[in-house]
Amino acid sequence: MQRVSITKVKDNIQVAYTNPVYMSNVLRMDGDMSDIAAKMAQALGQGTPYGAEGLTASKLRKYHYMFGMPYFDDPYELGEFDSHEQAVKAVEAGLAKGAGGVTQVYRLDIPGKQETVFGVHMTKGCSGDKYIMDRIDFGDLKSTAHLPYEMMVDGKKVVALHAKFRIAQSFPDLSMMGSNSFFSIMCAPDAIDKALSAVVGKDE
Repeated sequence: MQRVSITKVKDNIQVAYTNPVYMSNVLRMDGDMSDIAAKMAQALGQGTPYGAEGLTASKLRKYHYMFGMPYFDDPYELGEFDSHEQAVKAVEAGLAKGAGGVTQVYRLDIPGKQETVFGVHMTKGCSGDKYIMDRIDFGDLKSTAHLPYEMMVDGKKVVALHAKFRIAQSFPDLSMMGSNSFFSIMCAPDAIDKALSAVVGKDE
């Protein structure tokens, strides 16, 4: 999935998109997606790159924010069902009723695999998109394309990237302490886990 954002900042409109090469490495995908990056630049413009600096491809493929923080392969395990179809239906039902303050933005079925990705909008308390972005998206260039958060049905299991990884990979230069820091959203990781778990009928 390629996230593209249009953000109004005072009287200006910012168009941004996630870097396909960066994302292919941080999500440990095959290939570097440089062909996709070229197509995105042709369609939307190259603009001014911003975000992480000094993170090589090899570092990104084993990225975590700091010692003791989760990696890509340390996801939230939200639920397990008897079949892929049953898991997808459970997620759809939870999103339709807004369980945990979570609703659907998009659904994408990965061709040839029992993998279905849902982009979601979160509104409740510390898990809320607005709560988090108001505190950490403070730069002149906005990181709106961090959203939406995703949850995935992988076979019979429902999983999501751990917030301490998912947020950090979008804001790798964010400080740990102080104003507009990870400390300012310290309640978010547990709240996001609880909100997404509510979608599949847990922790409501």
